[in-house]
Amino acid sequence: MLYVSVQAHIINLIRELQEKLKLTYLFISHNLSVIQHLSDRIAVMYLGKLVEVGGANEIFERPFHPYTQALLEAIPVPDPDIRKGEVVLEGGVPSPESPPSGCGFHTRCPHVSPVCREKEPKSIDVGGGHLVACHLVARV
Repeated sequence: MLYVSVQAHIINLIRELQEKLKLTYLFISHNLSVIQHLSDRIAVMYLGKLVEVGGANEIFERPFHPYTQALLEAIPVPDPDIRKGEVVLEGGVPSPESPPSGCGFHTRCPHVSPVCREKEPKSIDVGGGHLVACHLVARV
């Protein structure tokens, strides 16, 4: 946690070094606004499993996995007059030590179906290397 001005300076420095020195970073954060600014590709994890991987713009513009959608909806908007549709995930977060069977997100997913409880989804390429591990995407 840094003051906003210090955080902005550090983020800009990281970006500048990345471009100047052709660096690759593995940047782990819950701050999706920073992730969007720094990343070319994004991997979204839930309970230690990749649920969505793709280009940063693609993930932010066309999220497929319900967890990714909920994360993006939770990003605060700096304008109090703008109201976002609030996605509230029901249920508690399962223990990573004892994850549920099937899809790890099924206990909180608003689109859960019987197959989600039984079988872990495989990653599906929805185009351009954008991978999604979700039975809902497989049905579409």
